[in-house]
This record gives sequence, C-alpha cells and structure tokens, in this order.
Amino acid sequence: MKENKKKPAQSSRIFIIIWGFVMHIIFLWGVMDANFHSPIIQGLPVVPMPSGSPAKRILVFVADGLRFRTFKSFTPPYLNSIIKKGGVWGISHTRMPTESRPGNIAIVAGLYEDPSALFKGWKENPVDFDSVFNQSRASWLWGSPDIIPIFTKGNNHNIHGASYPASWQDFSNEPGATKRLDDWVFQEYSKWLANEAPAYKTEDKIIFYFHLLGCDTAGHAAKPQSKQYVDTMIQLDRNIKKVVDNTENYFGKHTTAYIFTSDHGMTDWGSHGSGSTDETETPFVAWGAGIAKDSNTIDIKQADITPLISALVGIPVPVNNEGVLHHELLDPKNDEFIANALLTNAKQLAEQIKANRELTTGRSIVNQFYKDKEYHEKLARAERILDKGATEKSITELEYVTKLSEEVLTYYRRYQTDRFLFCLMLMWVGWIALLFVDLSGLPRRTIQLGCYSWMLLANIALGVASIPLFIEYAVAGCKEWRLFGYGMICVISLWLAFRGIIKKGPTLEIDSNKPFIEALGIVFLTFMMFVGLIYRWTFSISMLVAVGLQKLIFDRNAPSWLLITGAALVVFPLLPVVGPQPRVYIVLIALGVSIVPIIRKRRIHNYNKVIEVIRIILTSLLCLNVIDGRAWLSWLLLLSTPLVISLYPKDWNQRIFGVTVALLSPLALLSASYEPIFFLIFATHIQHWPTFEFSQKSESGLRVLRLRNFSTAAFLMLYTLLCFFGTGNMASLSSFDPSWTRHFLTVFSPFTMASLILLKFVIPLILVGCLIRALAPDSTIFSAVLLLGDCLAIPLMYGVTNQGSWLDIGSAISRFAIAIVLPCLLLLVFYLTQPFTTFSLQDFLRRRAIKNQRLKI
Repeated sequence: MKENKKKPAQSSRIFIIIWGFVMHIIFLWGVMDANFHSPIIQGLPVVPMPSGSPAKRILVFVADGLRFRTFKSFTPPYLNSIIKKGGVWGISHTRMPTESRPGNIAIVAGLYEDPSALFKGWKENPVDFDSVFNQSRASWLWGSPDIIPIFTKGNNHNIHGASYPASWQDFSNEPGATKRLDDWVFQEYSKWLANEAPAYKTEDKIIFYFHLLGCDTAGHAAKPQSKQYVDTMIQLDRNIKKVVDNTENYFGKHTTAYIFTSDHGMTDWGSHGSGSTDETETPFVAWGAGIAKDSNTIDIKQADITPLISALVGIPVPVNNEGVLHHELLDPKNDEFIANALLTNAKQLAEQIKANRELTTGRSIVNQFYKDKEYHEKLARAERILDKGATEKSITELEYVTKLSEEVLTYYRRYQTDRFLFCLMLMWVGWIALLFVDLSGLPRRTIQLGCYSWMLLANIALGVASIPLFIEYAVAGCKEWRLFGYGMICVISLWLAFRGIIKKGPTLEIDSNKPFIEALGIVFLTFMMFVGLIYRWTFSISMLVAVGLQKLIFDRNAPSWLLITGAALVVFPLLPVVGPQPRVYIVLIALGVSIVPIIRKRRIHNYNKVIEVIRIILTSLLCLNVIDGRAWLSWLLLLSTPLVISLYPKDWNQRIFGVTVALLSPLALLSASYEPIFFLIFATHIQHWPTFEFSQKSESGLRVLRLRNFSTAAFLMLYTLLCFFGTGNMASLSSFDPSWTRHFLTVFSPFTMASLILLKFVIPLILVGCLIRALAPDSTIFSAVLLLGDCLAIPLMYGVTNQGSWLDIGSAISRFAIAIVLPCLLLLVFYLTQPFTTFSLQDFLRRRAIKNQRLKI
C-alpha cells in the first residue's frame, strides 16, 4: 500500500521537474525572442521610384568615427566650401548602439540595428535585408574588411566590393598607419575610373560607397581631440576633392551626386557605443546633381539618408527602410519629382506598416492603431492632391505622412513585444503558483463535490481561453504564430496552477516569533537584490537588512562576529569597482592580516600552520614580483590548494577555516586591489553562522516548507550576488583584464586567462557552497531559492531591452539571466564543494592502509 501511495507522489515530482525545466527554457527563450526578434519582414513589395531622377550616379563617403563637434570646429577646406555655396549640410543623428555595423546599415538600408544580430554574430552575416545596393544597377564598395563583406557576401550579381587586409587596422599610433587605410580606398576608385569606368559612362542607377576607417583608427589610438585625428580628416578632405574633380571631369558636370557623412561619433577618450552627444551626432554634407543649396544647418536621422540616395539616382527605396525623405535637401526646381519621390517613400512605408499590422493583429480592425488609419487616409488625400497638380500642398501633406510612419511602426512592434511579455509573465506566475503549491501544499484529505465542480470549471476555462487565440490566429489572419504559441502555453500554465491549488492545500509552517517582520524582511531583501543588480551600491542596504534579519532570527544565539562582519560587508558595494591597475599594498595587507589567526588558532595542527604560513609568504613575494612565479610556482600554489584543504579535520569550524586560508593564496595572485580583504571578512561571516540544522519536518512528520527556509534562501542568494558585486559590477563580470592573470601567464592565452578570471569569481562562491552543506543539505532550501529566484525574474524580464549601447543591452540580459540561473548556480556549488567539506587525506590513506592489510591477510 505504501508503495502504491509513493508512486503518484513520485510521478507528480517527476512531472514538476520536467515541467519546470520546460518553463525555464520557454521563459528564457521567450524574453529573448520578444526583444531580439528581427524586425525585418521578407517578401515586401518593391515600390518603384518615379522617372526623372536628377543624378545618374552617387558617391557616398562614410568617415568612420568622425564626430560632428570636431568636424564643425576644424571644418576641412573643401567641404567647407561646399557648405558655404555648393550644397546642404547638417547633423545626422544616429541611434544606439553607436557602432560601425548599425551605422553603415542605417545609411544604406534605412534600417536600424537588427536586434537578432546580437545572437548571430555580425561580421560575416549574409545580407538578409534590402539595401540601396540591391536596388541599384551596379554598386562598388571599398573599405574595411569588417564592413564591406556585410553587403557583398552572398550577392555577387550587381554588388562589387574589395577590402584591405585586416592587419592594416592597427591601433598602435604609428605615423601614416591611419592615412594608409583611406588612401587605399581612394586609389581603388582611381583604378576603377581608369579601367572599368568606360563600360558604365552612360549608365544610371550607379552607387559608389567609400568606407573610410582612418578617423576611427586615429580616434582610438590618439583620441579625437588629437592632431593626428584632425590631420586624418584634412587628408580625407583632400582626397574627396581629388575624387570629385576626377569624377566631374570624366562623367561631366551635373550628373553625379555626393554625400559625406559618418556612421558614428566618438567620445573624448576614444570610445563609442553609447548615447552621448559626441557619439550620436555626425556630420552630413550633400552636393551635386539634384541637391539644394542652403548653408543653414539641417537635422536629419541617419536612416533618412537611404531614401535620399534612392531619390537621387532613381532606384526603389529598400523595402525594409524606415527613413523619411527630407524635401528640403533636394533642388526645389524639381518640385514635381520631389512630390512623387515623397509619395513613393510614403507608399513604401505603408507596405511596412501593413505587414507589421498583419503580423501582429491580423486582418482584424479591432486592434488597429488609430494613427494607422489616419496615415492611410492622409496618404490617399495627398495622392489626390498631387493628381490635381497642387505640388507644394501635396509635399506638405506627404511630409506629415512620412513622419507619422515612425510612430505607427513603433506602435505595432511595441504592441507585439508587450503581448509576448504579458503572456510570458502570466505563464511564469502560473509556474510559480504551481511550484509553491507542490512544495508547500498538503494533499486534501477529502475532495468534496465542490472541488470536482472547480476542476470542471478549470477545464472549461482552458477551452474558453483557447478560443480567442485560435480565432485571432486562424480566422483573423494573424501571421504571428509565436503569439498563439506563447498564449497557449500561458493558458496551460495557469490551468495547471489552478488544478494544483484545488488538489492541494498550500501550507507554510511559521517557525518565527515575529513572522510578519521576517516575511516583510524577506520580501524587502528580494526587492533590494533586484535593485542591486541595477545599482550596485544598494547591496549595502541589502546587507544591512540581512544583519537585522539574522539578529531577529537567531536572537540570543546570533554570534557577535556574524553581525560585526555582516556590518563590515556593507562597505564594499560602496567602494569603486576593482580596476585594472594593481594596488599591491592592499593585497599584502590582507595576506599579513591572515597570518594572525593562523598562528593563534589553537585547534589547528602545527604542520597545517607551517604550510599555510609558507604559502602566504611565497604569495607575498610573488605579488611583490620578488619571485617570478609564472613558470611553475604560482601554478603550484593554485593546484595544491585542494590537497592542502584535505589536510584539515572534517569538523565544520576547522574545515571552513582551512578552506578560507588555502583559497586565499590563489585569490591574492588573481587580485588587483581589495578582493582578498573582502574575501577574509566574507569568510569570517560564513564561519560564524550557527551550524545547527533546520528540521524540515512538521509535528505530523510530513516535510513542509517553512518560513525559515525562505530566510535562509534569501541569505544564500544575497551571498551569491555579493560574491560578484562586492568587488565588481555588471561590466566587470564580462571584462577581460590581462593584468589579473599576470602572475600565471607569460604569453597571451584567451582561454587560460578566461578560466583563471572565472576561477577568481568562483573562489568566494565555494564558501557559500560550504555554508549550504553545513546548514541544511536538503532540497527544501533549493526549492525556496528557486521560488525567490523565479519571483526575482519577473521585474527583470521587463528590463531586457534591445535599445542602448552594447553594454546596456548586455547588462540587461545578464541581470535577467542571473535571476534564472541563480538556483542552478547554488545547486552547482553545493555539489562542487562536496570534496572541500568531506574529503580527508588522512582518512583516505588510513582506509587504503587498512584495505591493503586485509588483502595481505
């Protein structure tokens, strides 16, 4: 009978494990999918540009990394003459991330960075979006090997490109290194003009693209306020003048248009990627055939350059374009062509809006954005006005229409993302409820008739909730199958949670004198951990709350050193993060302080003391560079650590002390500042935890979830996060500073360096794993961690974004991923620390000796 009762419970537990794994995979994938799904829609119709384009060909010069502020302060002579009397100029505003790939794509495709490229890798991606090159009769591209292949790979029909060797992209600041990059590009055009130009002299719809990396390289090497940066820009200006003169002489005047711009700017310290003004404001100059002459500054968005290129050479606007054509950039003498070009741009954007609407809401008008309707009404009205010959009025109307498109497109894309996230959030809430009921619920002794009614109601609700999803997907013509999929999983998750609540009565045993205060503290601590992932300093508040909770929970049993060291840990999140410059004296102070408890510890054998003192002295000499340990000594200290730990008795106090002092040497060798001091205080805090086990059974003998489990889980989560954020922040988690491994390596080895840096972060976590084993090696602790971690993931899922710099995007993803994997990380360190707490070399040798004696007998 007992075996029969165990089988349903065992089956239920297996189902929860499998379902939980599925939920975590779907949740993690779904949040990434909602935010980083490609906005590119394939198969959009091409809208042809009207005849009468003013230019047969266009030359586009992209000065990589040239910021507007430097360009305006040191405007080069030739382009300055264009600005004053020969064309239009202004500021091209880029979007984050201000990197080369998104900037160049925005210029020629009118498409801002494809978020899915974050997970594809971007240097060698085939072209899966439309661009002006695809629509041209022929295009020639010259420049960086990181950029040109983006447009040429997989398309050899009408797009021709060439790049210089990647080794030329040298940031060593050698004389002439930056100018060589741009000179090569201009020389390639001169060769083309001499050899291939005759075959295309009368052809139209021709594009030349000059990707000029000189300014970017000079900016990284010597900074953008340097003479080298300005000289590179002046040299670039001379080359542009030479190219324009040769082009005009060969093809004739008034047949070629020219655009000069940049893909992104640069900060004073030579970086880019974020959203400062110096990074997002780039120069824009246009002149030649079809271009207006206006010396006033004009502000445009970077993607607006794409429809301008299309209009000037008479090619269709790329189907994925989001930019709008600015009529003030074009020669007002061609007002009829301008009006028709604006109409073409508006129709192309209308196709994008239609495709996004059908993808998101289907053919139903119920969820149609009201400005979508306004857009199409205004577009039809503008077309009627143009047909009547009122050109100026139609231009004004079309200008409003095209600018309205961005708002409509943003609405549908945001609407789709919000619906995905809402479904995922409800799915996750259902999973958390099911998990809580499974862990804390006790089977109801009697299932009354009302319970069967509720079960029937839950089944009916499942069917009813599925109907609108099916109608929207199958009947209304919504083309987004992901919405139907996420919606159905959400409904199933809530259905399972509801059934679980009916079958089991949620029970949480209160084992606290002040349960309300303790519960409030747990909630607040969890919230502060969420905030701490964004603002590191708030971990100080979290630690203060933890100390208060420990005093409340342990009451008179709370060791004074537990509270003192907990208060000391408050300081570290307030300190600056550890930088690359070593502060050896701080490391030496920590090593010196550690000798005192080693010598004074009474219960430690003398041979352990001698070994540890020798290790610390050798570590100090290595840190002072008195000894070069990169050949073998540093590695010996690192690899001998497990052996040294195994020499300590398995008693908790002695073993955790041994783990601390043994791990201190390799940590010190990998440290640059106060990391060893943090480690010693953190280890002292761990050592003084009350080591009694929390009983996991109620008075009835059944395993139940207690409030104390959640307190312990919250502390363990905080300690785990503090291991990372006590000395660093989100950026330092992904940093790769070679100086941290200076005592181990003589040559650059990325894999070995990454392994050592990972070890540096893992060492404090070993203490957390040892604490788990000492407190309560029981599944209820991990269950409580899983519950709190999953609750922590809900607000963090809304922080994941595809906007901002690569650092902003990566940090948001990392915060969310940490909440998801935190329970798994604690489980992993629990098993990894088993040999640190249970293996004794003396016991092992004794058993081997006894075994050998028995074999002899």
